Amino acid sequence: MTQIPAHRIEEIRNRFDILEVVSSHIELKKAGRNYLGLCPFHPEKSPSFTVSPEKQLFHCFGCQAGGNLFTFIMQLEGLSFPEAVRSLARRAGIELDDGPSSPAEQRKASMRALLLKANTAARDYYQDLLWHTRAGQEARAYLLQRGLNEQTVKSFKLGYAPSGWNNLTKELERHGFDGELGLKAGLLASKSANNYYDIFRERVIFPIENGQGETIGFGGRLLKEGDPRYLNTPETVLFTKGDVLYGLAQALPAIRRNKEVLLVEGYLDVVLLHQHELNNTVAPLGTALTTKQVSLLRGRVEKITLLFDGDAGGEKAALRSLDILEKEGCRLAVAILPAGKDPADVVTTGGASLLKREYLENAAAMLDYRLRALKKNFNLQKEDERLAYWQKARVLIARSNESVEQHAQLKKIAKEIGTSLEVLRGDLEKIIQGYPEKTVKVQTKEKENGKLPPRGLMEKELISCLLQYPRFAPEIWRDVPPSDFKHSPYREIAERLHDFSRQGESVNTAALLSYFSDRDTHKLIIDISFGSRPADETTAQKTVKGCLKRIKALRWADEREQLIKSLSESEKREDISSKLRRIQELKNWEEELYRSGEGESSDG
Repeated sequence: MTQIPAHRIEEIRNRFDILEVVSSHIELKKAGRNYLGLCPFHPEKSPSFTVSPEKQLFHCFGCQAGGNLFTFIMQLEGLSFPEAVRSLARRAGIELDDGPSSPAEQRKASMRALLLKANTAARDYYQDLLWHTRAGQEARAYLLQRGLNEQTVKSFKLGYAPSGWNNLTKELERHGFDGELGLKAGLLASKSANNYYDIFRERVIFPIENGQGETIGFGGRLLKEGDPRYLNTPETVLFTKGDVLYGLAQALPAIRRNKEVLLVEGYLDVVLLHQHELNNTVAPLGTALTTKQVSLLRGRVEKITLLFDGDAGGEKAALRSLDILEKEGCRLAVAILPAGKDPADVVTTGGASLLKREYLENAAAMLDYRLRALKKNFNLQKEDERLAYWQKARVLIARSNESVEQHAQLKKIAKEIGTSLEVLRGDLEKIIQGYPEKTVKVQTKEKENGKLPPRGLMEKELISCLLQYPRFAPEIWRDVPPSDFKHSPYREIAERLHDFSRQGESVNTAALLSYFSDRDTHKLIIDISFGSRPADETTAQKTVKGCLKRIKALRWADEREQLIKSLSESEKREDISSKLRRIQELKNWEEELYRSGEGESSDG
């Protein structure tokens, strides 16, 4: 449990509407009393992600993710519960003076804050060198030559790292950061103990920000000939290259507005396209697109256009990216640039209008692009290679869910390889019949009910009824106080719900979740809240009475069993007689309980 006081957690939660927060990340549409969208936590083509403004909860019926506002931020940004609370507190302008919940967490938070300060100092230093030193003139000339204006350079906080081995090292020391911290931040390297040197030298610097606008790393573009031309911060506590999209913080408003994203390869491509008002452009930091990077876009976009360099490397990167993106359920297209050209070249020479007119508006659909790339590997003048091309092409066509696109590609290939359309269609049907399901199967979690003993099932039922109808609290706590709950997670949940009742607080799932920091308990509470529930209050009342009755019977049966086992250990006749009377009394109560129908008269 976090040490942040419960009332502060509730204050933070009540500052936000979960619908507003989730809507800033994914597209939601009203569906009755709730809102529906594509889940940001797993690939899906049909929306199964539900947000309930009334309950202040979210739940995905596909991957079973669910929770309140804090849970959403935890899962989306990979934060612990205290980190998610503090992140939202910062957004709400709420000061939290108390520290993290454990020494280890405190050390982690302290180190993260120091690394962010070191990165900010380095970013400001690089910017100052670019604009206010003679050494930065060459870098400014390069940026101007590439077509960037001063406003764009400042907007993206670009800078310059000069030649020399310890310029930044000294600057960090001036700010009170030693070489070891610079090493942990990925700003410095070390050949031996206490011998540190700058990683970035003679490079244009591109600060890399996370979704909160914090500088977590840097990319550097070499001004002179050399290798590597581009260099990224090594992996640190703050920065993992495959988890970040460059330009996402700047692109999010346009992405939310247009529901589209342009995916390019390089830093300069992003910056120049933003300058030309293509503000929905991001890049995967010069590496192959990763599933984590795709998750940053999931649920936010309806269309993704790949705008990669027009060379073999760009084509290879596009095909790899399509393999990752095809499960996402949005439209995919690839804009094909001339060989040797990148997006930055096109907008510099012809502006955004040329890029849109010649390339974006003529972008190839995913299947068309894959088939074009495949065809380059075959000489269609030879019969055996025409057959080999079709055998590969039919697999790609069979994977498509678009029948119109399938038909169009079949017609094209029939002409290319000189075979009738009917023959190709018949052959394709055989492939499709044996092909795995093209729709993404919904992941179903194993039913917990199959694992729980009867007592656990009843405890779960009582919590479910109590969450839906808090008025049953006095009746439940009178017969089964929280200490009588035998299963640990349910007992902890019951204790918190009992506290709500004693303190006169309203019982609701969103508030309950705020008192637990571990994800397993969050998942359990959501499962109870969204699982099978009584259809109405009358049914719930019958369920409560039935559960209380059975729990009483099980409690008496357990006591009888223990007494029977202890008889052999009793030596005194009085003890044996007393135990036998109690055994008979418990048996009579149990029989009376089942005869009575409700059992209110029993006082065990």
